Amino acid sequence: DRSLESPPPPPPTPLKQLRTRVSRQGDIVNSVVWYTGKPISNYALKGYTKFTLDYQSRPPMIYVGGNDGMLHGFSAADGTEKIAYVPKGVIPSLSQLTDPGYNNSHKYFVDGSPMTGDVDMGAGVQDPDDPAYNPAYTPGWRTVLVGALGAGGKGYYALDVTNPTASTDANGAIGFTAGNALDLVKLDRTRGAGEPAPDCVTGLNSA
Repeated sequence: DRSLESPPPPPPTPLKQLRTRVSRQGDIVNSVVWYTGKPISNYALKGYTKFTLDYQSRPPMIYVGGNDGMLHGFSAADGTEKIAYVPKGVIPSLSQLTDPGYNNSHKYFVDGSPMTGDVDMGAGVQDPDDPAYNPAYTPGWRTVLVGALGAGGKGYYALDVTNPTASTDANGAIGFTAGNALDLVKLDRTRGAGEPAPDCVTGLNSA
C-alpha cells in the first residue's frame, strides 16, 4: 500500500506523510544473492543420504539482505517472495524508512550476505569417533540460513529454511507461514549499529 507516500518532490502533504519509495524492494548494496536448491553436500553421516533424497525436488530459492530492514527469500522459479525476516537488531531503526528525507540520507539495515548449509540438529552426539556416541540416536537434518547485518549492525541470525513451501512436510519440517514464524527463527543475536556491545565478562547487557 503506497497510498500514504508523499508525492515527489517533498515536502509531504498533511494526508501523505511517508517518504516516496523509489521501489517496493529495498536497495541491495553489499549483500550477495545466495541460491539454495536441493541438498548437495556429500556428508558420510547418519541420515544425510535420506535427507538429500527427501528434498531433492524442493523448490529452489534465492536469499538476499535488503536495506529495507529485511532478509528476503524469493522463489528462484518465478521470483515471488516466499519469506521476509526482520532481524531484531534493526527493529528500533525501522521508522527511519518512512522519513520523507530518507532518500537523501541513506541508512544500512540488513546489509550482510546470507548463506545456507545442512546441519544435523538431532539430539545426542553425532560424531561416531566420540566415546559418548550412541548409534541409536535419531538425526534431525535441516537446512539452516545464517545471515548478518553487515554495515547495518552487528551479530547474526539463523533461520530454518529446509522447507520453503506453505505446509509442514512428512519429515516435520515446517513451512514458510506467519504462524510458523517463531519456530523458523532458530537464533537471533543481532544488534543495531548504535547499540552497545554485550558485556561478555560480567554477562550484563548480554541479552
